[in-house]
Amino acid sequence: MFPRSLPQVGAIAVLSSLSISGCTTATLGVSPETVLATVIANLPPTTVPAGSSRTPSRSRIPESSTASSREASLLRTADSYTGVKYVWGGNSPSEGFDCSGFTKYVFARHGITLPRTSREQARTGTPVAADFRALRPGDLMFFAEPGQSISHVAIYAGNGRIVHSSTTTRGVGYTDLNDGGDWFVAYFVAARRVL
Repeated sequence: MFPRSLPQVGAIAVLSSLSISGCTTATLGVSPETVLATVIANLPPTTVPAGSSRTPSRSRIPESSTASSREASLLRTADSYTGVKYVWGGNSPSEGFDCSGFTKYVFARHGITLPRTSREQARTGTPVAADFRALRPGDLMFFAEPGQSISHVAIYAGNGRIVHSSTTTRGVGYTDLNDGGDWFVAYFVAARRVL
């Protein structure tokens, strides 16, 4: 279960963290690998072996299946708002979007009503395993730091990319999870399919 390079004290810290947070695959849909990566990334420096990375090595996110015509249409709609500024609480292209305002707006353009917040959106549609191999283009992805509620939502664009409104992209834009999207990979906790 633990990487070979994780020292015994780290293993104890991982077990303690899992017990305290109450995170389990069954209750949150979080893969053990995601929980472990999150815990390791947040361990105090003294528990990580000298010369090793705080982030465990991971394989590239696999290529996605080809988007259906409905999924492709949704992604074209999302793409058309690239560059719209990030505004906390924003719900439209004219004022700007926050993460859940963006997803709500894009899906509404396709006749799908989503609740306003990312936490509420995480309860819509059909659950999908929080595993990149299970995702299809157009799925909603949800993110949360350890012990916290869901704080971000994005649309999976396929092939390891997400489209979202975020301060990291200065508004609506893409993040490549294989290249520079480490926070999103580490804190990916749930996915839903609403198309």
